[in-house]
Amino acid sequence: MPIAEWVKELVDDVVPGLMQVGAELQHPDGRMVMVVDGCRWTDGGFSNWWSWREVRSDGTLGALESGYGW
Repeated sequence: MPIAEWVKELVDDVVPGLMQVGAELQHPDGRMVMVVDGCRWTDGGFSNWWSWREVRSDGTLGALESGYGW
């Protein structure tokens, strides 16, 4: 059963979504990363599963990593 839109809005108000594909964010361990895939919501509910790559000092991207958003 799909999640009601009001539930998504309530959760998004309480737990702001910083992660989005293409965003460059500071990982909790201090590294800058680029979000390359993932989603906050699925048809089944709250997911918050993402994939990212470290942004190296020369601008290249590191290995693919995945996990829950922060």
